[in-house]
Amino acid sequence: MYCHIHTGGLRGLESYVAQVEVDVSMGLPCFEMVGLLASEVKEARERIRVALRNAGVKMPAEKITVNISPAGIHKAGTAFDLPVAVGIVAAQGMLLPTCFAGVLVAGELGLDASVKPIRGVLPMVLEGVRQGITEFVLPLGNLSEGMLVEEASVMGVESLEEAIRYLRCDGQERETMRKKAALQRKAADNPEEPDEREEVDYGDLYGMREAKLAALTSAAGFHNVLFIGPPGAGKTMLARGLPSILPPLEPAERREVSAIYSVAGRLPKGKLIRRRPFVSPHHTVSGSAMAGGGTVPMPGMVTLAHRGVLFLDEMAQFRRATLDILRQPMEDGRIFLAKGGGHFVYPADFMLAASANPCPCGFYPDRNRCRCTPWEIHQYFSRISGPLLDRIDLCCSVQPVSFSGLWDLGRRRPGNALQAEKGWDSAAMRERVMAARERQAHRYAGTGIAVNGRLRAGDILRYCRLGEKEQRYMEEASQSLHCSARACHRVLRVARTLADLEGAEEIGIGHLGQALHYRKGEEPYRT
Repeated sequence: MYCHIHTGGLRGLESYVAQVEVDVSMGLPCFEMVGLLASEVKEARERIRVALRNAGVKMPAEKITVNISPAGIHKAGTAFDLPVAVGIVAAQGMLLPTCFAGVLVAGELGLDASVKPIRGVLPMVLEGVRQGITEFVLPLGNLSEGMLVEEASVMGVESLEEAIRYLRCDGQERETMRKKAALQRKAADNPEEPDEREEVDYGDLYGMREAKLAALTSAAGFHNVLFIGPPGAGKTMLARGLPSILPPLEPAERREVSAIYSVAGRLPKGKLIRRRPFVSPHHTVSGSAMAGGGTVPMPGMVTLAHRGVLFLDEMAQFRRATLDILRQPMEDGRIFLAKGGGHFVYPADFMLAASANPCPCGFYPDRNRCRCTPWEIHQYFSRISGPLLDRIDLCCSVQPVSFSGLWDLGRRRPGNALQAEKGWDSAAMRERVMAARERQAHRYAGTGIAVNGRLRAGDILRYCRLGEKEQRYMEEASQSLHCSARACHRVLRVARTLADLEGAEEIGIGHLGQALHYRKGEEPYRT
């Protein structure tokens, strides 16, 4: 007897609806699985055989042939276990073919017939809904994730027996079982489990007005930023405070980012990601981990930071080859990967935030403390290539604040606490960012552009117009500073953001001067 069942598979970040076809016919007893399968899918035969026995289902002493189509796509993962097992049950006449109409089944089986969670449920359900599938049978551990898609009716099962029992029911009984499973999952989830990362409040940083303005400008226009200064000056805290002033993800962005984290197995239980990602890899990270590695690559750091911040602490400590991987996604917002499993295009539209010491000891150009030779300083900072620096919009020098300056800037409160500088805490800065983002949204409505930092070269003249004085100023400055065409475009983008923060319609000489100052912020540290 023959039957077929819808299931879901993953190929990179994309999901597809697959068909599990099962045929039980006369012949020598065997169990064959075909369809361009990876080893973990082929190994499912033994898991399924034992799971069926422990579920009280007798394996037929006949020829069992399973095909997973489309046959041209390499199948990997363990999500095919449950649909194959259910298909064998149906092929023996224990389930009617009508049980599977409009139903997608996915899950991993244990030897005890339990159904275990899988990766990538959110993109599977989204793709299934797009193809007209309305009902989904998933592991109970993935139920909360599947229920994030409001258009889908999702059932969570703990065992193979429960899946068979559910498929035998009619519409009303299935609805009752879905509600029961949802209550069971809700009770199992820990509502007090923290899903919010601890953030730095800029109100805790004193005497760093220029650096805070750089962070504010970076967040308002989604510009790449580099903080340079001696150890302990506050570079890392400045970068880690960026999420506290960035706007939350839009609804479409939430699903996009959550689908990426679902494939990576890092999606919080039953929750869409609402806050922009903040990814901070260690400086020993490999190129494959940064870009995405594997025959069918898993999301790398640049993809996990999509729509958020990629923070490189002590940027000059990273391998130069690893840093240069960032050049293409910083321009295109995507990364192109050629692997053994084919060619893949992953989203990587992130804001780069980085910190760096100016030399190995960290105190250059203070020659009273720095003992590094000019050659050591050159070798250290030259790990950051010129083309990569050219893609960084703002480069800000961060100088340490003395204790007396810190004490004077913070006003005393009862209990010896220091009060934040007015207007420069995260809440106030976030309001300014949101106001600037609203101006950009109004200006770019209907163009596909969201922020100044993503203005295309062809849009610069249209949206960053200059008066005669400003144009002459920019011409003279670009010649004296030897700015490339890319550098000029990035200066104009930053100047446009500075004008938006002030509520100005036109870019002024002051905005251009500030943008050029940030543009060449690393030059004092190059020997």
